[in-house]
Amino acid sequence: MERWRVRPFFSYYGAKYTVAGYLGKPRRDLVIEPFAGSAAYSTRWNAPFVRLYDVSPDICDLWDFLINSSARDIASIPDAFEHNDEFLALPRGPRLLCGFWVSKARAEVSGKLSPWYFEYRNARDCRVWGPAVKARIIAQKPGIERWTIDQMSWDQIPVEDAHWHVDPPYNNVPGSRYPFSEIDYASLGHWCRKLPGAVDVCENEGADWLPFEPLCEVVSKRGRREGTSSREAVWRKI
Repeated sequence: MERWRVRPFFSYYGAKYTVAGYLGKPRRDLVIEPFAGSAAYSTRWNAPFVRLYDVSPDICDLWDFLINSSARDIASIPDAFEHNDEFLALPRGPRLLCGFWVSKARAEVSGKLSPWYFEYRNARDCRVWGPAVKARIIAQKPGIERWTIDQMSWDQIPVEDAHWHVDPPYNNVPGSRYPFSEIDYASLGHWCRKLPGAVDVCENEGADWLPFEPLCEVVSKRGRREGTSSREAVWRKI
């Protein structure tokens, strides 16, 4: 039986929450994400045993806060902000968390309240930071109690049998928007081929550092406005 599906803990550029549905559930008990970001795959499938790795100190500190904070810690974060100084005065963990909610789908945490935040801060859903987001995170936190996060590059990660969800910055212009996007894709491809267990490697159609196959076409909210979509591809080892 599929476990309860959870929603993203924070908004992140290039997250794979929709794509994760096309990839299917994990094929091993342990999931490892070498490029953690918002861990959309593990989140989408509510994986109970997850090891996250990322080179971004912000991403690592944010996941450390989410995993190790209490429900009271989340509840104590203000529901809303009137000025930037209120937001910036938060301790590092809550500020990182709110920073990805006060400006949408960013590759780096926002340092200010965006027009998007002020437009939707009175909404009752989870479009921006507010009581609904806090309630979501508190309800979902028990599902990540056995997750871990370490600041480590993909080529330093201990290798073991697992379901490997490898979602690096894409080798194209959109992928270059990440703050840590310099990757030796030939070496990464060789490393992926040697991983034990089940492996899913994500890319855009047209990438050639592995023999990728088309997976799905995804249209984001921004894409609907601009008439664009993302053609996703995958290389798999079952």
